[in-house]
Amino acid sequence: MHRMKLDFNYAMEAFVKGGLDDSALENYREKARMGLSRLLKQVDEDKAGFANLPSQDTSAMKKYAKELSGKFNDLILIGIGGSSLGIETLCNALLPFGYNARNFAQRGASPRVWVADNVDPSKISSILHECEPADTFICVITKSGSTVETAANFNVIYEWLDDGVKDPKKHICTITDEKNGSLRKITDKEEFRSFVVPANVGGIFSVLSTVGLLPAAILGIDIDKLLEGAATVAKDQYEKVITLSSIYMYFMDQGKNINVLMPYSSRLSSFADWYCQLWGESLGKRTDVNGKEILFGSTPVKAVGAIDQHSQVQLFKEGPEDKVVTFIEVLKHEKDKKIMAEYDDYGYLEGHSLGELCNIELLATEAALKNTGKPSVKISIDSLDEFTLGHLFMLWQYVVPVIGLANDIDPFDQPGVEEGKNYAYGLLDKEGYSDMKSKFEEIFVKRDDFII
Repeated sequence: MHRMKLDFNYAMEAFVKGGLDDSALENYREKARMGLSRLLKQVDEDKAGFANLPSQDTSAMKKYAKELSGKFNDLILIGIGGSSLGIETLCNALLPFGYNARNFAQRGASPRVWVADNVDPSKISSILHECEPADTFICVITKSGSTVETAANFNVIYEWLDDGVKDPKKHICTITDEKNGSLRKITDKEEFRSFVVPANVGGIFSVLSTVGLLPAAILGIDIDKLLEGAATVAKDQYEKVITLSSIYMYFMDQGKNINVLMPYSSRLSSFADWYCQLWGESLGKRTDVNGKEILFGSTPVKAVGAIDQHSQVQLFKEGPEDKVVTFIEVLKHEKDKKIMAEYDDYGYLEGHSLGELCNIELLATEAALKNTGKPSVKISIDSLDEFTLGHLFMLWQYVVPVIGLANDIDPFDQPGVEEGKNYAYGLLDKEGYSDMKSKFEEIFVKRDDFII
């Protein structure tokens, strides 16, 4: 039996100065219900496809993963942003620490995993140095098919593969749009094995689609349990979604424009990275849906307990009153270790466990923030597995668009990302972007006396 609890005591005025009272909470809950109603309307109109992913048929992905089982020592995933952060979260949370250092048998005949995201020559060269073409499988992931970093890394890695094997096609699959984009065109021409990203699922909402599930299945992760956990978000009539959205909107309106996610588990470090993209790209908008300039959004910050108690918590506790902190607590840590105190000075640790200490430190940080009037909420999960991770993914995939739609912005586009992309295309002399090159040359002016 999996349980997830949302504790918002320390977001309320009863405990924290400036927190919500019952009236404010109900007012913001009403606003959140409006946002949820708008979201569910988009779901019904088949526009927000992420909500229906828990009911998808996973049989083709599992069958293909089984076909690949035991055949490759390495899996290179080529993608960036929404096409990589979710996969990294799955690996970080569900594979053992140091997974790639284990031998083939210790990994259960599953491949090592490498994520080729950034166009950093050092990173890509190092990945290729570790792998052998004949023993490597490559998954290229981009919904649009035109993401420049993915295109560049695919070209470099394909050349490496083509030099090392007779039939590269047997070492490649693609995950992209069903009909459109450069990667779809290449896939159809080369007859690569391919899986489809649903047209109504945006990149940052795609972790529970083929984008995350196919690589997860290849790595032996139970993808049906992920979807089972994701499906439970609706089972309490979206009560946690409405409440969490209400709290965040209230504090945004109070000028707390930094939203910290602080899981007390190293296994959720990448989840905090995934959350930062989802929050930042979905909610950071210059205009509302009517074109009115509103400069909406707040800044997502990643912190990991107990590590960041020794760095960022000093700022959270004693710095500006511009933050709300969300803790994630794992009640039962996997493979917990009892502490045996070898020295008298450490006797107070005797009989406790590392997991117990981790959770005590969370409680201590909650109390310390409360004492300086800094608001926080806490999500507690029984344990961290496919089911609870699927629930966490889907919880935030609801909360973020509910906030956006309640505030009359479109949480499913990223217009602010496009200008920089288009300048890059112009500088690379991509066909059709010469005007962007000219515009760049016109605006990108600097003074020498400001460079030292």
